[in-house]
Amino acid sequence: MKKTVLFFCSVFSTFLVAQSASFDPNIEIKTVTDSTQFKIGQEIKFQIEIVSKNQYNIGFDENPNFMPFELLNVYSTDTINESSTILKKYSLINFEPGEYWIPPQKIFFDQTIKFSDSLLVIINDVEVDTLKQNLYDIKPLIPVKRNYQNLLFNIIIVFFLIVTAYSFYRYNLINKNNNSKENIKSLHEIAIEKLSHLDTYDPNSQIEFKEYYTILIDIFREYLESQVNIPAMESTSQELILRINMLKDSGNYNFEKKEISKLENLFTKSDLIKFAKSLPTKNDVNNDLSTIKNFIDATERIYKEKYSLVEEPETKDKNLNLTENILNFLKYAFVLISSLIIISTLIFGYYPVRDTLLLNPTKKLLGKDWYISQYGSPPVQLNTPNILERINDSIEDKKFVLGDFDDSFYLSLDFKNVVKDETPLNLDILKNELITQFQNLGSKNILVKDDQFTIKSGDKGLRLFGSLDIEINNDLHRSIFTSIILPYEKKTIKLIIVYRDDDRYAGEIETRILESFDIIKEL
Repeated sequence: MKKTVLFFCSVFSTFLVAQSASFDPNIEIKTVTDSTQFKIGQEIKFQIEIVSKNQYNIGFDENPNFMPFELLNVYSTDTINESSTILKKYSLINFEPGEYWIPPQKIFFDQTIKFSDSLLVIINDVEVDTLKQNLYDIKPLIPVKRNYQNLLFNIIIVFFLIVTAYSFYRYNLINKNNNSKENIKSLHEIAIEKLSHLDTYDPNSQIEFKEYYTILIDIFREYLESQVNIPAMESTSQELILRINMLKDSGNYNFEKKEISKLENLFTKSDLIKFAKSLPTKNDVNNDLSTIKNFIDATERIYKEKYSLVEEPETKDKNLNLTENILNFLKYAFVLISSLIIISTLIFGYYPVRDTLLLNPTKKLLGKDWYISQYGSPPVQLNTPNILERINDSIEDKKFVLGDFDDSFYLSLDFKNVVKDETPLNLDILKNELITQFQNLGSKNILVKDDQFTIKSGDKGLRLFGSLDIEINNDLHRSIFTSIILPYEKKTIKLIIVYRDDDRYAGEIETRILESFDIIKEL
């Protein structure tokens, strides 16, 4: 029995091992490239080919490591069902000459990991004879013709719309202010207006007399409560007379005793009409209305004398005029600034106006007064928006810069002594030096092209130009660079200009600087 169990266990374990990719002899992994030798900066097409008779869930590393190569692109996995073949392609590049191994890559077979073979490739320098390159004249600038008739018509239309809108706004504002001034009435005017309206009322029955005196006393109470700040509406007739006497005794309001006595008699008469159904004569009604009016007039006069409000309307007018002047100034300033912005946009375009208002750094550089200066030895003459700053004091080598490398526009001018018995400079060495310099400054994805460059004096040099990515705050900014190299017997002069790829003004700045680049041979 035990032998039978051992037999089945050995068979089962053999079956499991046969199903594992680690021990599957039917898996074949190949690594190939389109060549074994490449030029510096040339694309390398690397391919992993997997042939398997058994079926596995095959996958590749999501973050493959190809150091010292740079990964340009990862292609989708291709599957050939007929031959059970899987292809995985990568695009690589290297900017350093030498022999390099493409490192093994991880391949996942279900839960098992296998590695591809490493592959040796050779990166060769590119030999270029810069003296045999053809030179071509720079194409002249082509002026853009503008339709100034349409421009003038647009300006007139815009001005007409602005004037119409402003006139409509001004008209409505004046009417609104006038209506507001007319609607503003004092408490005294409101009370007198109510009394005048009540004077037109002619009571005849007891109910009408009761209503008449109720309205008359309420007008008086409302005025006193609002103007003198006493609870007149909540007080009884006796309490109100008592409060008026207290105001007189305190010296705040110098009411006449005769007027207070008339007012007290009026309150008594009003109570009799309301509760005892007494009927006044027509003459009594007129006298009582005059008593209330005279007391309100006297209170208003004393109130103005007390608080020195005789010149209040004039003060209000001055404040209103000051506020109106400020508003008018702001309106005119807004209209003027808006008009200037619109006209400038129509004449110069949207981006120049926007960049001027937002203080675009390269736009500001382009619009400055430029300086023609000489630097180093032999003297290099440049026309720049700012004077270059010398950043080292070495006797042998000198360097002048404009801005920092991560600024929107950067320029450097280097003077380097030529050492005797030093390896003569060639194109590949110069390219590698420039790439290394940019890499040390944090640049990536550097692509370099070359041609010849002739300065104003007729001397010929090498121009290296291309693109690179500058890392600023973990963000990559695509930039353009140009480097002019002038090799002389004792000095090598190198000018470098770097600016953003999407900058609208840096290209014009670069052109002006390069057009002024010259060596002063005779002082």
